[in-house]
Amino acid sequence: MTDYKYEYVVNAIKEKILSDSYKPGSKIPSIQALAKEMALNADTIIRAYNQLETEHWIYAVAKSGYYVVKSTTIEEEKLLIIDMLTTNPANEINPYKDFYHCMEKAISLYEHKLFSYSPPKGMPELIGILKKHMVNYQIFTKEQDIFITSGAQQALFILALMAFPHGHNTILVEQPTYNVMMEIININKIPVIGIQRTPSGIDLSELEEIFSRNKIKFFYMMPRFQNPTGFSYSNKQKKEILRLAKKYEVYIVEDDYLADLEINPKNDPLVSFDTDNIVIYVRSFSKTLLPGLRLGMAIIPMELQEGFIKMKSAMDINSSVHSQGALEIYLRSNMYESHVKRTRTFYEKRMDVLKKECKKELQDLARCFVPPTGIFAYIEVDNITAESLTLRLENNGLKVWNTNPAYIKDFLGYSEGIRLCICKTDVQSIVQAVQILKRTLSPEV
Repeated sequence: MTDYKYEYVVNAIKEKILSDSYKPGSKIPSIQALAKEMALNADTIIRAYNQLETEHWIYAVAKSGYYVVKSTTIEEEKLLIIDMLTTNPANEINPYKDFYHCMEKAISLYEHKLFSYSPPKGMPELIGILKKHMVNYQIFTKEQDIFITSGAQQALFILALMAFPHGHNTILVEQPTYNVMMEIININKIPVIGIQRTPSGIDLSELEEIFSRNKIKFFYMMPRFQNPTGFSYSNKQKKEILRLAKKYEVYIVEDDYLADLEINPKNDPLVSFDTDNIVIYVRSFSKTLLPGLRLGMAIIPMELQEGFIKMKSAMDINSSVHSQGALEIYLRSNMYESHVKRTRTFYEKRMDVLKKECKKELQDLARCFVPPTGIFAYIEVDNITAESLTLRLENNGLKVWNTNPAYIKDFLGYSEGIRLCICKTDVQSIVQAVQILKRTLSPEV
């Protein structure tokens, strides 16, 4: 049985729908009947049916019961396509109801602010609670340095375009790196240099050479659970990168998008080691909370704040007041802490399954990097392009993402790789996905 009993029920119902045991438009067992059949509490069945309704597999008819949706989405699911491409948080752990309650509460608590502009840097109430919240991550900052943005993507866009005090323009990025950051750089024709990222980190001698020979505006990096590779730096490496950045007057943009999934209490963010105010800390709440929330935060050094807020004000005046108010309430309660604990366990267990299956089945076929947690794993291959492999895998029933868009064009250290995302998988589909990888990569007999 899976981690949560209701999830087991959800998967069982889906399987019956996909196998046509429950046909489109047909009635499925009542809550009480299924609870008795499966020897489970009725509350568990209710939760499972609510989840299936949310995902549009079934619908309720008053005083009648639950019926299978007639949907093209379900017909597509019957093709048995395993989705290791989508990066939205798993539906099983999305806190819809809890956050809906917070949004209702925000309407009553902040009703007079909902119909007026908030300060461009964000609601003071949310900034205040974030200052306290960041202490849990060994980040001790001031309220004046915290800025609320419309997702981390907006913060990255502003930082890429705005002028910095030292007048430098070139951005250094890890290779591969977050594809959205590459899009921001390419669209705006910003000078860029790459440095290869491996499971063991980066070449620090190469980093110093790049810093010394180029006018680097900032080094954009994801120290933990990097997208697309899942790689993480050690604290020792972070401190050395920080030392070199200080020596050559380079800012660092730390994208800590998966801080909530960290399972090593000693693995601190790079900003926690920064005593010279050269780290710009960016994170969002999309990957571990709700993607549609579109709220992020940035901790900005004093000398960059005026330029940052001017550009943000020109973009959107302020981020959603309603969403900010709801997030403040959610953080202030114990709901966020409970959600993070459940989310961390959810992904850690699935990543453990993926790691064991890859080690067992793919050891001689590919180079697999599966971190202890996070949402991304990375596979490098030889003798086939990542683009071709992606197409072949999809034809065999597995959707993945090839990492080509995460590279600078013609980067010398380019590797043929694919990213696996576990957000939309359960244990069974992970096992099946690795079998598809094995069949696709195995040489023809």
